[in-house]
Amino acid sequence: MYSRPDNDTTGKLAAPPQLERLWLLLGVTALALAGLFSLVLVVGRTPSTSSIQLISDLFHKALVVHVDLSVLVWFLTISSMIWSMEARKCRTWVHFPLLEEAALAAMAAGSLLLALSPLAGGEALMSNYIPVIANPVFFLGLALILCSVGLMLLHVFLHRPPGESVVGFAAYTAALTALIGLFSYLWAWQRMPAVIEGQQYFDMLFWAGGHVFQFVNTQMTMIAWLALIAALIPAFRLPRGLLLALFSIAPLTAIFTPLVFVSYGVASQEFRLFFTHRMMDANGIGPAILGVAIIAALLKAGCPAPAQKALHSTLIMSLLLFIYGGVIGLAIHGEDVTIPAHYHGSIVGVTLAFMGLAYLWLPRFGDREVAGSRLAFWQPIVYGSGQIMHISGLAWSGGYGVLRKTPGALEGGFTAAKAAMGLMGMGGLLAIIGGFMFVVVVARSVYSSSSRLPSAK
Repeated sequence: MYSRPDNDTTGKLAAPPQLERLWLLLGVTALALAGLFSLVLVVGRTPSTSSIQLISDLFHKALVVHVDLSVLVWFLTISSMIWSMEARKCRTWVHFPLLEEAALAAMAAGSLLLALSPLAGGEALMSNYIPVIANPVFFLGLALILCSVGLMLLHVFLHRPPGESVVGFAAYTAALTALIGLFSYLWAWQRMPAVIEGQQYFDMLFWAGGHVFQFVNTQMTMIAWLALIAALIPAFRLPRGLLLALFSIAPLTAIFTPLVFVSYGVASQEFRLFFTHRMMDANGIGPAILGVAIIAALLKAGCPAPAQKALHSTLIMSLLLFIYGGVIGLAIHGEDVTIPAHYHGSIVGVTLAFMGLAYLWLPRFGDREVAGSRLAFWQPIVYGSGQIMHISGLAWSGGYGVLRKTPGALEGGFTAAKAAMGLMGMGGLLAIIGGFMFVVVVARSVYSSSSRLPSAK
């Protein structure tokens, strides 16, 4: 990724990059906090415990914080880590000291405020892409997170565009796409009809930008897959032109966003359907083609080296969950829990890819090697298997009409549907265990490197 001009992802940096390491550790911390909030969600959806009043009261606020930390913050911190790595390789047009440090501090402060926001009261509004808790603490935290992204994008654009590197091209075009996403939030806010309020307001506010940022997530996922497959199979190659084409889909699709704002009102059906259809039409093409090529290479290569077994299991589970989520998406017919089953699959596929990046890059950041450890090998298998159970339970219960974002929706329902929700609950608990296993692996790696510092010469 750093030494060859094509799709190389194996070269090492000259010195341990501390800012990139801090982005990763901030993301892992957010993921750990999200795991704590997910305990409330699993208990709230399990038939035997969902009737507990405290769980019912906390469910929606816990869901807001869980989603925003495990998706919004986790994905943005890993994206920022990749942008930081790419920016380090390029000369700057203009140097602004402490710009990336300010972005990192804003993201950390915003994440902390999001985690604390349930204590400040307010109604939980389950808007798509960025659910909110209607209180000042939450909105200040969200504003800091979005400011962090803006600062990080400025840091990227103050560096010269990448030259021959395909991964550099992918990261830079992802930054351009993210910039369109940020402006989409501002444009939707400026054009919002005055009569719209409550959850509908935030649905419309985040609709366009939320869809655009999904293309960013897809770009970053493909970068992670390339990094992992290059580490596992150094001889892996795809034509440069094909890779450039795959990484051009997202920005070329997102570039039409301003035209949509000019053509339609943000409250119109045409506005909503444009982004829905573009997501369905374009966002799966690149991952599908790249995923098929990677799967074929993995099958041909056979078993990985013992020191890389965690990279192998993470990549396999990431591909499996991403594909599973896409298949479930074909079964969506209405507002039931099949919808979260679909996006959970895709989101978990992204998360697993980013976990693989952590295992790959921790030693490059000066931390202990973990890709050969038994715990790291089993972590994506436990996490991914639990998510498969969780998603399957959601999709199964969706066939019985269980509504999304609703705890205890089947307390008096059919036995088979309750069994489906029970499968979801058990899978969720297993996924939580797998998530905490990831946190433990990273913590051990970081602690081991820190404990060596006093004796370093």
